[in-house]
Amino acid sequence: MSYRSLLLTRIFSMGFAGLICAIYALLVLLQGRPDPMPTWIPGIAGVVAAAAIWASVGASNKKTVGATFDEGFKAEEAMAQRIGFWVAIWLYPAFAVPLMLEWISWPSAFAAMGTLTAATYLLASVFLDLRGR
Repeated sequence: MSYRSLLLTRIFSMGFAGLICAIYALLVLLQGRPDPMPTWIPGIAGVVAAAAIWASVGASNKKTVGATFDEGFKAEEAMAQRIGFWVAIWLYPAFAVPLMLEWISWPSAFAAMGTLTAATYLLASVFLDLRGR
């Protein structure tokens, strides 16, 4: 595979998984229940994204992989991880008032928070990757 193909595979795979997680979290909040769609869908989306990236790396030569996963990528991934971490931390106080006022149930809050954490990391990674290219 070429550098461009490997890069696009990574961007689309992580974006796909991130959108699935974000949609799941949004549906949890809109419907007020922790299972607005089958609960295995976000996990399968992540596994499919990881498998697509892994297969693309396997189909590429070492030079292409090195160019795609270079120092810039590592810096962007570190930033995406930091963004995901801080969003995950701030979700607890953000959900405190709705939980206290019983606008949302505990299972729904944790389902939304878990998928929002994953969506934040994945979509931040895609955003930073597109911004840097």
